[in-house]
Amino acid sequence: MNNIFFLVFVIGFCLFAIGKTIYYFIEKKKVLTTCKNSDSIEIKNINGTIFTDSGNKNRLELCTFTLLINENSIFLFALSFSFIPLQVINLLFSNKNRKNIRHSILLREYKIDEKNAVLVYYPDHILGSKKITLKNLNPEQLSILEKTLEGKSRRFY
Repeated sequence: MNNIFFLVFVIGFCLFAIGKTIYYFIEKKKVLTTCKNSDSIEIKNINGTIFTDSGNKNRLELCTFTLLINENSIFLFALSFSFIPLQVINLLFSNKNRKNIRHSILLREYKIDEKNAVLVYYPDHILGSKKITLKNLNPEQLSILEKTLEGKSRRFY
C-alpha cells in the first residue's frame, strides 16, 4: 500500500516538473515574441543567485539567467535548481504604465561593481525583499547594464 502511494507521488512529481518546464518555455517564447523590440539586448547564460529575505525565513537559489533588456524593463528568465525550477521575472524601471504590463515588479535598487550586478525588488506576495545577484559578468555586459539602469532606478552602495 505504501509503495503505491510512493509510486504515485514520484510519477506526479515528474509530471509536474515536465508540465512546469513546458509552460516556462511557452511563456518565454511568448515574452520574446511580444516584448522584444528592435533595440532590445539579449544576454544569455549568466550565473547568479536569488536571495529572498522575508523576515524570519530566508531562501537562496542558484540560477542561470537569460536577460532581455528593453528601454523600460528587464526580463529575467531564471533556470533554478529548486522545486519550482523555472520562472520569468519582469523588472520595470518606473511606475509609469505598470498596469499595462502583466506580472511586472518595480526595480527598487541596484549595485554594479567590478564583476557583479545586484538587483533589488520587493514582490507583492512577501513582506521582504529579493536580491538577484548576477555574477562574473564581462566588461561589455556590465557596461550594458550600467547604461540601461543609469538614472532609472536608485543605486545603493
